[in-house]
Amino acid sequence: MATTIVELEALFKEIGWKYKLSVESGNANEGYLYAGFPTKEYKDKDGDNYIGILFTVQENGELIKVIVPKLYNCINTAHRRAFFEVAIRKTFEQKLCFFDYDHRDGEIRMILDMPLEDASITIKQIKRVVHSMVRLIDSNDAVVRAAVEEGRLPLIDYKSDIQHEISRMDPDQQLELLIDIKRRNSRKSS
Repeated sequence: MATTIVELEALFKEIGWKYKLSVESGNANEGYLYAGFPTKEYKDKDGDNYIGILFTVQENGELIKVIVPKLYNCINTAHRRAFFEVAIRKTFEQKLCFFDYDHRDGEIRMILDMPLEDASITIKQIKRVVHSMVRLIDSNDAVVRAAVEEGRLPLIDYKSDIQHEISRMDPDQQLELLIDIKRRNSRKSS
């Protein structure tokens, strides 16, 4: 077995974090820990700079699922599309975790899956996950909040995206692209 809720709790105690513990009925190895962490930019529904993070031990300790519940709420159907566009883009940009949406009540949460298989989780891993999730939530708050509350999309810097893609091409591919662009431009001017 990779890890248990009891082992995870011991790591939380060693770090010195305050938490709430819940053990699955019938399986003392699985359950969840819930802890709160301060944020700099993000404000919860009460206006506090705070997020709650839920650590669940699943699949006989082979998976730890880290969930930040109730980050946002998007019940306005006109704003959902903007949120989904932002969420997809941020998921590709950050690659650590993803946004999840509950269609029933509009709850938006952030999720990270840590497949441990036969390894144990370390204090360094837990701290990194929490620090990274708090940082990602803070750095993306303005964009996600604008999408959820106003249906507004961020200005996307396509120029830097294109430059990045071109920089990954070999010189022959770059030359082919340039020739293709020249042909298109000459057709337009004719």
